Amino acid sequence: MKTTTKRFKAFFLLLLCLTLVIPRIDSNAATPRQQAMKAYKTWLGRNTVRVIGTEGPLNGYYLTSFTSKKKYSPDKASNVKFALASIDGDSIPELIISVKKDNRPLFGILTYKNGRITRVYSSNGMTTFGGYFFKTGYFNMTTSEPAYKKSLYCKLSGTSMKTMYYESYKRRLGDLDMYYDTEGLLSKNQYIRDVRRATQGKAKTSLVLHQNTAANRNKFLK
Repeated sequence: MKTTTKRFKAFFLLLLCLTLVIPRIDSNAATPRQQAMKAYKTWLGRNTVRVIGTEGPLNGYYLTSFTSKKKYSPDKASNVKFALASIDGDSIPELIISVKKDNRPLFGILTYKNGRITRVYSSNGMTTFGGYFFKTGYFNMTTSEPAYKKSLYCKLSGTSMKTMYYESYKRRLGDLDMYYDTEGLLSKNQYIRDVRRATQGKAKTSLVLHQNTAANRNKFLK
C-alpha cells in the first residue's frame, strides 16, 4: 500500500512539473490575419491617411503634369475608400485604398508583413487597379495616357512588386497592339499563354470599394 502511495505521489509530482514547464497555449491569441485587420482598422481610423506616400508613385511612372503638393498631401480619412484583396498566397489579404483628387483616381496597395503595414504601391494619377487573381501573387493595372494605353500584370512578392507582362495599345503607331514580358517583345499567342499560366488560369477578381466609415471597417476588415 505504501509503495502504491509513493508511486501515486511521484506520478502527481511529475504531472505538476510538466504543467509548470510546458507553456500554455493561449486559445485567445490573435492570428496573423486578426493582427493585420486590427492594424488596418487603426490605420484607416485616423483623421487623415496618405493614399499616396510621401515618396510619390512607387513602381510606377511619374506624371509631370500632375505633381502638385495636393497629390501627396494627406487625405481626409472619410474621403477614402478601401477593399481587401487576397493577392499573394498567405492568410493576410492586402489593403487597397483609393481616393479622387482633381478628378484623378489615386490608389495605393498596403500589405501587413512582419508585424507592420508596408506600402507596396502608389499610383500616379493615370493608373487604375484592374483586379487581382486570387492568391496567385498577380494583380492587374491599366494606364491611360495620350499616346497609348497599357494593361499590366504585376507580381507581388513579400513587400515588393514587379511588372511581369504588359500589353501596349499605341494610338500613334497605327493602333498597334504590342505584347511584352520582362525580357522583351512577345507574340500575342505567347503572351496569352504566359499570362494564363502565371495567373493559374484563374478569373480576375474585381474590387468592391467601401467608404471608410467605422461601420464598414468593422464589417469588412475581419
